[in-house]
Amino acid sequence: MNHRTKVAENKRAATREKLLDAAMRLFAERTGQTPVIDDVIREANVSRGTFYNYFDSLDEVLAAVSLELSDQMTKEILPVHDVLPEPWQRLAVGFRFFMVRAMLDPKWAGFVTREDAWQYDTLVAKHIRSDLEQGKACGQFSFDRIDVATNFITGASAYCIQAIRHGVPEPDLYMDAQVKMALASVGCDRDVREQGAALSRSHLQSWANGEGMGAPPWAQSLSADDGN
Repeated sequence: MNHRTKVAENKRAATREKLLDAAMRLFAERTGQTPVIDDVIREANVSRGTFYNYFDSLDEVLAAVSLELSDQMTKEILPVHDVLPEPWQRLAVGFRFFMVRAMLDPKWAGFVTREDAWQYDTLVAKHIRSDLEQGKACGQFSFDRIDVATNFITGASAYCIQAIRHGVPEPDLYMDAQVKMALASVGCDRDVREQGAALSRSHLQSWANGEGMGAPPWAQSLSADDGN
């Protein structure tokens, strides 16, 4: 690849990212009336022709942002998730992970929980299902149906993201309580629930401090008490 081609590709990628970021901001911040293409063009400060060089419709932009966020979230959560040996540990840390992200990145939280953006068939949802299946198989979890359990945990996560985004008193204690509730919903006893809340806090703090797990920039401001 010659220099001119590389420069052109980089410029194209940057413009596409600019459009996606503009759409994400609009969808995250606006309530009520759904943004239209003209809003995205204005927010990104590009021409209508430029928009159509990259996307055919607003729905296509929305799908692209949703996919990009899902892929990004999967890449970010796996290093902190996969090192944990027990399903209850992975469920506790994963559940808290989304709440911490919502607290530190309100723009992300505002977009990802929109009804038209929140996806239940992402890699993250598949990992939740896998952890639930493994936890039930080894006797850590107890529930009747895997699809119901997966939907319940995923839906609860979406609600917690919104609650954190809008603000809750004592967010670290709120997260502790929600992690315990998530574990309780799949049949974990009191001791495991307490361990899960404590582990999720300490494990994510170690991750944010860069202890071998590669935290992204948005997590660098995470303090020892989850920001409270």
